[in-house]
Amino acid sequence: MMQGIRPTSKATLKLQCLFCCKGDIDEAMKLYDYFAKDMPELPDYDPVQPTWMDNTKETVNGLMGWLRENQDTLAQGYDFIRGIIQSRQLPPITPETPSAPLPPINE
Repeated sequence: MMQGIRPTSKATLKLQCLFCCKGDIDEAMKLYDYFAKDMPELPDYDPVQPTWMDNTKETVNGLMGWLRENQDTLAQGYDFIRGIIQSRQLPPITPETPSAPLPPINE
Protein backbone atom coordinates (compact mmCIF):
# COMPACT_ATOMS: atom_id res chain seq x y z
CA MET A 1 0.00 0.00 0.00
CA MET A 2 2.86 2.38 0.67
CA GLN A 3 3.78 2.25 -3.02
CA GLY A 4 0.62 4.26 -3.69
CA ILE A 5 1.85 7.24 -1.68
CA ARG A 6 2.49 10.13 -4.06
CA PRO A 7 2.84 13.26 -1.94
CA THR A 8 2.05 16.45 -3.84
CA SER A 9 1.21 18.43 -0.69
CA LYS A 10 1.10 18.00 3.08
CA ALA A 11 -2.67 17.59 2.99
CA THR A 12 -2.46 14.86 0.35
CA LEU A 13 0.31 13.10 2.27
CA LYS A 14 -1.79 13.10 5.44
CA LEU A 15 -4.77 11.59 3.64
CA GLN A 16 -2.63 8.95 1.94
CA CYS A 17 -0.96 8.01 5.23
CA LEU A 18 -4.37 7.70 6.89
CA PHE A 19 -5.55 5.48 4.04
CA CYS A 20 -2.44 3.26 4.25
CA CYS A 21 -2.91 2.86 8.00
CA LYS A 22 -6.60 1.92 7.51
CA GLY A 23 -7.87 4.83 9.60
CA ASP A 24 -5.51 4.38 12.57
CA ILE A 25 -4.66 8.00 13.35
CA ASP A 26 -1.66 7.27 15.61
CA GLU A 27 -0.02 5.06 12.98
CA ALA A 28 -0.87 7.57 10.26
CA MET A 29 0.79 10.39 12.24
CA LYS A 30 3.95 8.31 12.69
CA LEU A 31 4.02 7.49 8.97
CA TYR A 32 3.37 11.14 8.07
CA ASP A 33 6.19 12.33 10.35
CA TYR A 34 8.49 9.73 8.79
CA PHE A 35 7.85 11.03 5.28
CA ALA A 36 7.45 14.75 6.04
CA LYS A 37 10.79 15.16 7.81
CA ASP A 38 12.62 14.60 4.50
CA MET A 39 10.36 16.93 2.50
CA PRO A 40 10.40 20.40 4.09
CA GLU A 41 9.62 22.11 0.77
CA LEU A 42 6.31 20.25 0.38
CA PRO A 43 3.46 22.81 -0.04
CA ASP A 44 0.55 22.81 2.41
CA TYR A 45 -2.07 22.16 -0.28
CA ASP A 46 -2.07 21.00 -3.88
CA PRO A 47 -1.74 23.89 -6.33
CA VAL A 48 -4.90 24.75 -8.22
CA GLN A 49 -4.79 23.41 -11.77
CA PRO A 50 -5.22 26.14 -14.38
CA THR A 51 -8.41 26.00 -16.41
CA TRP A 52 -8.55 25.28 -20.12
CA MET A 53 -9.16 28.97 -20.74
CA ASP A 54 -6.13 29.98 -18.65
CA ASN A 55 -3.92 27.55 -20.59
CA THR A 56 -5.27 28.85 -23.90
CA LYS A 57 -4.78 32.48 -22.89
CA GLU A 58 -1.19 31.78 -21.81
CA THR A 59 -0.43 29.97 -25.09
CA VAL A 60 -1.91 32.74 -27.25
CA ASN A 61 -0.07 35.44 -25.29
CA GLY A 62 3.18 33.54 -25.71
CA LEU A 63 2.61 33.14 -29.44
CA MET A 64 1.75 36.83 -29.89
CA GLY A 65 4.85 37.84 -27.95
CA TRP A 66 7.01 35.58 -30.12
CA LEU A 67 5.48 37.08 -33.27
CA ARG A 68 6.16 40.62 -32.00
CA GLU A 69 9.78 39.76 -31.19
CA ASN A 70 10.42 38.09 -34.55
CA GLN A 71 8.35 40.21 -36.91
CA ASP A 72 11.42 41.59 -38.73
CA THR A 73 12.81 38.12 -39.35
CA LEU A 74 9.42 36.85 -40.52
CA ALA A 75 9.03 39.81 -42.91
CA GLN A 76 12.49 39.16 -44.37
CA GLY A 77 11.62 35.50 -44.90
CA TYR A 78 8.33 36.42 -46.55
CA ASP A 79 10.05 38.89 -48.90
CA PHE A 80 12.71 36.29 -49.74
CA ILE A 81 10.15 33.63 -50.62
CA ARG A 82 8.06 36.12 -52.59
CA GLY A 83 11.16 37.13 -54.56
CA ILE A 84 11.89 33.49 -55.42
CA ILE A 85 8.34 32.89 -56.61
CA GLN A 86 8.28 36.05 -58.71
CA SER A 87 11.62 35.27 -60.36
CA ARG A 88 10.40 31.84 -61.45
CA GLN A 89 7.33 33.13 -63.22
CA LEU A 90 7.52 32.89 -67.00
CA PRO A 91 7.17 36.07 -68.97
CA PRO A 92 3.78 36.46 -70.61
CA ILE A 93 3.52 35.40 -74.27
CA THR A 94 2.77 38.33 -76.53
CA PRO A 95 2.02 38.33 -80.26
CA GLU A 96 5.48 39.73 -80.96
CA THR A 97 7.14 36.79 -79.27
CA PRO A 98 7.87 34.17 -81.90
CA SER A 99 7.05 30.65 -80.92
CA ALA A 100 9.31 27.74 -81.79
CA PRO A 101 8.29 26.00 -85.02
CA LEU A 102 6.66 22.62 -84.56
CA PRO A 103 8.26 19.65 -86.30
CA PRO A 104 6.23 18.11 -89.15
CA ILE A 105 4.09 15.11 -88.40
CA ASN A 106 5.21 12.11 -90.43
CA GLU A 107 2.55 9.54 -91.03
